[in-house]
Amino acid sequence: MNTFWGCETERLTELSTVVDARAERLRALIQQVALCTRITDWCGPDAEEHRRRTLDLVEFVIDLIERLRELGELLGQEAAEQDLCSQAEGSPARSGVGDPLGVRATPPWILEDFDHLPDLSGPPAGDPVPGIGVPIMAEDPFAFPKHRPELPDGEDFALDPEILAEAERQRKGLLGDVPIVGIAQTLMSGHEAIGEVYDRVETTLVDNGYGAFTPLVSLARVPHDLSGVMFGEKSVLGQVTSAVDRGLANVAQTGGEVLSEIGEGDAGGAVRALERGLFRNAGMSADLLTATAAPAIADTASDLIGTGADLTEPFSPGSAETLRTVEESLREVGQGWEQTQEELTDPEFYYDLRRTYAPMPWDPQA
Repeated sequence: MNTFWGCETERLTELSTVVDARAERLRALIQQVALCTRITDWCGPDAEEHRRRTLDLVEFVIDLIERLRELGELLGQEAAEQDLCSQAEGSPARSGVGDPLGVRATPPWILEDFDHLPDLSGPPAGDPVPGIGVPIMAEDPFAFPKHRPELPDGEDFALDPEILAEAERQRKGLLGDVPIVGIAQTLMSGHEAIGEVYDRVETTLVDNGYGAFTPLVSLARVPHDLSGVMFGEKSVLGQVTSAVDRGLANVAQTGGEVLSEIGEGDAGGAVRALERGLFRNAGMSADLLTATAAPAIADTASDLIGTGADLTEPFSPGSAETLRTVEESLREVGQGWEQTQEELTDPEFYYDLRRTYAPMPWDPQA
């Protein structure tokens, strides 16, 4: 006889392990609830009473979970005793040898399924490997979690466009007289103006039915594309000047917001404004440290290959199609680099993470 309570003892052993693992998981989750209760700033006349009743309920639930774990352990012990009683006289199990073949050992897949709590960032993406049950690697190991808890709406984190434009004018005025920097600024402005001229010419040709001549404009644009590596918006110089503009705008905007909140008597608002300014400044510093010519090189190379495709298409459509494929691949590489850099250095993302996992008393309340 190898059954107990109408069940096979192996199934009871598995059930005992599942109950124990889930009890431990419930205990960890309820402890997280208790931690959140302690660090949350409860408001209202019954705040302390609510906190006390919540913590009492947590203790009660922990006692229930412990009782559940004990019952699961008892179930496993009963199954083991039934196995022992079912053994023939003189068998290894009755002789104290134990279970040399591991017949009654806990199946490893049970522990894999129930012994781990979910990560804060959520489960990894990607398809699981057959036979393993968990993904071997996420599709994008650098991707940030797409879904986070909803946060109460706060003040706008972004810089004011008017303040940013004024900061750009101030930067040009302050650095215009510096010999090398002033010349670089002038070249950047000239490069941008020339690009706008080419864009207007192409638009005019297309609007008037002369789109077939746009490859000639693309050919004339080649020197402009090449100079974009040094003086374009995506060049290292362009990234640095953009970060400087945002730094100047951040100082002006943060100072104005802090003074405004203090004038209104809102200390929490002043702290929030100062914190947003600190996060924006950290993002600007990260942009300076990660400035690279890779996006500009990829953009320029794809533009040049695209120009070659435009010129080749009337004579060899097949070759033009190949060039366009290469152009698209290079452009995707550059855009992927920019997107990854923006995600890694986005200050608002880290500000929201702080609000989500380390709430402070001055945070906006729902």
